[in-house]
Amino acid sequence: RSLPPLTAGMKISQKAAAAGFEWEDMDGVWAKFHEELAELHQAITHESKARQQSELGDLLFTLINIARWQDLDPAAALQETNQRFLQR
Repeated sequence: RSLPPLTAGMKISQKAAAAGFEWEDMDGVWAKFHEELAELHQAITHESKARQQSELGDLLFTLINIARWQDLDPAAALQETNQRFLQR
């Protein structure tokens, strides 16, 4: 509960996978990403800010799962992108 959100999301994702809540393959993770992206688009187009926020969180959590599957650190990736942007 006290971890930064990206770190907490990764830990939650790891625990869920260990408990059996996992996709069979990376194709399933990508399908979930596209589903969540479409839901965010729908929410931004037609729904309340609260619903938009919820869908954004779902999409971010799915991106964390992509990172876990690829053995990437989402917090480090975002930090690197922030630094590249600031350098521009």
